Amino acid sequence: MKRKWFLLFLWIFAILISCFGMVVSEIKDCHILSVLSGSLFAIFIEKTKNAIEDVSDNITWKESLRKLKRGKLITNTTLVRISFAYLFRIKIDNKYLLVKNERGTGKYQPVGGVYKFFDNEKNILMNKFKVVDDSKLPIDKLSKNDYRLFVPCKFLKRFINRFNSSLSSREKIDDLSREFCEELGDVTNWESIKYRYCGRHFTELRYSDYYQCYELLLADIVDLELTDEQKQDIVSFMSKRNQKYHFATNEEIKSRGIVSGTNKQKEIISSHTEKILQDNEQFLIKEKYTGHIFEVSL
Repeated sequence: MKRKWFLLFLWIFAILISCFGMVVSEIKDCHILSVLSGSLFAIFIEKTKNAIEDVSDNITWKESLRKLKRGKLITNTTLVRISFAYLFRIKIDNKYLLVKNERGTGKYQPVGGVYKFFDNEKNILMNKFKVVDDSKLPIDKLSKNDYRLFVPCKFLKRFINRFNSSLSSREKIDDLSREFCEELGDVTNWESIKYRYCGRHFTELRYSDYYQCYELLLADIVDLELTDEQKQDIVSFMSKRNQKYHFATNEEIKSRGIVSGTNKQKEIISSHTEKILQDNEQFLIKEKYTGHIFEVSL
């Protein structure tokens, strides 16, 4: 960061020098100095503009966006696939409760899912940001209005600002009961839940070999605060060995369920599950409600 500020001040100083050169060229009526100072001024303005972006774009995905643009690997019209989700950390006795993704990979992953927007928001997203439906996954009754979309690169920052805005008409962090009820309906018959907002995980903007496009993933992480009775409900249910759910240790999640030195060499846990680990909370981006506890009726 210090280097970024140094470069910014350096290019500002260079602009001042080139301006001084243009003034001197006018006084002395020196055409060569005028042309040289003008050319340098244009170069230094561009350098300063880039330096300002370097200082202001201090989040990983913004840095990667800037580098890809400067390297001409993407343009303003490049469609970026976004997937914005929330994930529950449900930890009991040093094990994390996971649920099987039965509509996709078949691997175990955290309870949670993709944010949904409401119908009126879809029109705003299409009109303002020219979003395109995600063609990489089938759209059905369950996936309708998911925050899985393609966004033109030039609108990406504004799109995310809209997502973060209180004006956006969508599911928000203060009520994530929908996906919780859908995935843990077999386990719970509770009146309410409490959870703490831990922060946000953003990937770099990177090329996905799987989907053959540039992709940006967001995940808000919440830590479910269970009562003793709720813990007992889950433990009792898990003792029935329901294959839909799985308790995994920190080490199992990091190894994706592969057990070294055994025949268990198949990944059974999704890679994004690591985002919920307590070890990784320190790396999350702190958002407005980080640390806040929410109570939601079910």
